Amino acid sequence: MKALDLKLLRDLWHMRGQALAIAVVLAAASATFILSMGVHGSLMMTRDAYYARNHFADVFAQMTRAPRSVVDRVAQIDGIQQAQGSIIQYAILDMPGRVDAVRALMQSVDDRGQDQLNRMTLKAGRIPSPDQPGEVVVDEAFAQANDIGPGSEVDAIIYGNKQRLKIVGVGLAPNYINALAPGDIIPDDTRFGIFWMGQKALEAATDRTEAINSLSVSLQHGASEADVIRGIDRLLEPYGGTGAYGREDHLSHQFLQSELDQLEAMVKVIPPVFLLVSTFLVYIVLGRMIRTQRSQIGLLKAFGYSGAAIGWHYLKFALAVAALATLIGSGAGIWMGRAMTALYAEYYHFPFLRFSFDPLVFVGAAGLAIGSAALGAINGVWNAARLSPAVAMSPPPPPIYRAGAIERLGQKAGFSAIGHMIARHIARWPARSALTVSGVAISMGLLFSTLQFIDSSQYMLESYFFRSQRQDISVTFTEPRNEVVLYELRQMPGVLRVEPIRGLSVEMRNGNLRERTALEATPPDSILTARIDQDGAMIDMPPGGLMLSRQLARQLDVQAGDLVRVKMLGGRRTEAVLPVGAVVDEFIGTRAYATDSTIGELARDGAPVGAALLLIDPLQREALLTELKAMPATLSIGDRDMEMERFTTMIDDNINTMVLFYIAFASAIAVGVVYNSARILFSERAHELATLRVLGYHRREVALVLVGEIALLVVVSVPFGLLIGYWMAQLMMMMFSSDLFRLPFAPTSATYAYSAIVVLIAAGLTAVVVARRVMRLDMVRVLKARD
Repeated sequence: MKALDLKLLRDLWHMRGQALAIAVVLAAASATFILSMGVHGSLMMTRDAYYARNHFADVFAQMTRAPRSVVDRVAQIDGIQQAQGSIIQYAILDMPGRVDAVRALMQSVDDRGQDQLNRMTLKAGRIPSPDQPGEVVVDEAFAQANDIGPGSEVDAIIYGNKQRLKIVGVGLAPNYINALAPGDIIPDDTRFGIFWMGQKALEAATDRTEAINSLSVSLQHGASEADVIRGIDRLLEPYGGTGAYGREDHLSHQFLQSELDQLEAMVKVIPPVFLLVSTFLVYIVLGRMIRTQRSQIGLLKAFGYSGAAIGWHYLKFALAVAALATLIGSGAGIWMGRAMTALYAEYYHFPFLRFSFDPLVFVGAAGLAIGSAALGAINGVWNAARLSPAVAMSPPPPPIYRAGAIERLGQKAGFSAIGHMIARHIARWPARSALTVSGVAISMGLLFSTLQFIDSSQYMLESYFFRSQRQDISVTFTEPRNEVVLYELRQMPGVLRVEPIRGLSVEMRNGNLRERTALEATPPDSILTARIDQDGAMIDMPPGGLMLSRQLARQLDVQAGDLVRVKMLGGRRTEAVLPVGAVVDEFIGTRAYATDSTIGELARDGAPVGAALLLIDPLQREALLTELKAMPATLSIGDRDMEMERFTTMIDDNINTMVLFYIAFASAIAVGVVYNSARILFSERAHELATLRVLGYHRREVALVLVGEIALLVVVSVPFGLLIGYWMAQLMMMMFSSDLFRLPFAPTSATYAYSAIVVLIAAGLTAVVVARRVMRLDMVRVLKARD
């Protein structure tokens, strides 16, 4: 081994604490990069393979009822490679031993199991037999959540008729990776499942012999999706078509794509924070090491080592730290990636989902760590390489202290001698002090921006489930009804109040901009539902025109006072030009609202009740649910309390897990910054501290000189950290928002306090570790040593 390499090993061992602290910060960047990119790659690879193998369609459409022969006509449209018609029908299940409403989506499959699009993958059992009308295949997540499988039986109300279903298989399909019940905002596998029934059997159950109400098509390579959609819409309009849409608007695909977008956002925000801090740490530590080894550098050059060899020697110090960081970060990233992938496997229904060990991800993580360390080392390496032997072997000029503004301010403030030492040293090295403050502030900002996700989720939970949705039960009907159904509901046990709601599937257009959405209406005297904006204010419905969510208004490029053309999809397909009366900031979806009179003018069907909201007596819940499930007109039953419980569980599983990761990351930054700053201070001031001991200062007083400076810098960093956290959180909220969810920025005082406390504790414990070295200071050795 070369002499310089032996010296490198000795330097690394001598400075092992500082090197490890830097490596931990760099490892946090590598771990986050591997976590995000690895999970993103795993989801992408699994999704794409699953879509391709099971022929996930490109365009989808629903209609009221169309002859099966329409599939052949659709297949003739230019750009379509394959078309497939099917039947979908919502049903209510009567699960043994359960009172709560359990819903299912019945999907028809080819009686021979030869569907060409959205193919079902059997995980167990077999496909339904054509001559056994009650046989079904159930999706795997629902089967596992409800402990059922082949051989189990369940009663279902399908299209108003009760039928006994026998489960003969368990399966999955690419169009239900994320199965969401109508009206729900998150999946609930215990209360909603997908059932596949033979084509002939479901035709008979829904009175649709040789008819379909759902269409899927795949496109030829290079075909225009927009042209195909227009052709499908024209063909299906006579059959009550509600408008075709592409894969990007498919709800299951949207949820998964939203998660992928958030993982990409994480890569853009989090790793750069760690890389920036680690670059500063390498810059400070290597610069200090080169200054203390001036005489060694001079001797090495006197013995014939070139400047390039000396520079490469010190660069290898930074690269060794980066290599250690890559090793630690890879292990941590794999562990966290596997945990996150297992969590995703609970929410997304794939045949398999494993954390991907893509070599390029690890190469990228190593490249980031090496680049960050090398960037921090450039200045020190350059200084070492161009240092001449004569200058290097002479002692560096001592720092010149003179009375300045800090000194005069300290005299007026009555600083003690120790206080003067602390303030003077901070003023003597302002850049390094600023780096320490910045590093601790960044760690606090990162922690705050992560913790406030919990506050945002809780705020959205309270706003949506307690203030906006005040009903206990929501009942959706198979088709719009007249007011008689409200009277029937009021007669049921435990019903205290009933309010009708109605929603229309519409297309809104402003110039060339078009968006499909639901136009919703509630009575003007409604108390069970309200429109709440992100600031918590209740927004009244404008007497005329529309109320649009902020997201929908942005997509249509309209604001209050503009006109929007509204076209009803399905039904009479009426059109109207309506003014935008108000824009409301909401958290969920892209919604539009109108008065019940506006909805009535568009629908023109004399059936103002599409669903009903119920306020009930909790003691009568079981009796009410039993009657509602037996009601022929009922399509689905929503339970607000169960939805809220599921939402809370999702927050606990997802966000709280990530918070634990980022508490560790933020603490790593704080420890790395404080430990390196304290060790450099100790190295620089060891002679001064030993002198103070000789002059009679107690060990605690001498330690206070060191700890006091660190404590002052950390305290100064608190307001800057919270300010950085505020803007970082705003950026993360914007990047993590999607068409499905928009988390509000609503941090509580406790989050500000907790962020500061965690970082202060991490910094305090680190300073105490270094202070122990001061307490054990060998005065004779230090005073004899040459600085």
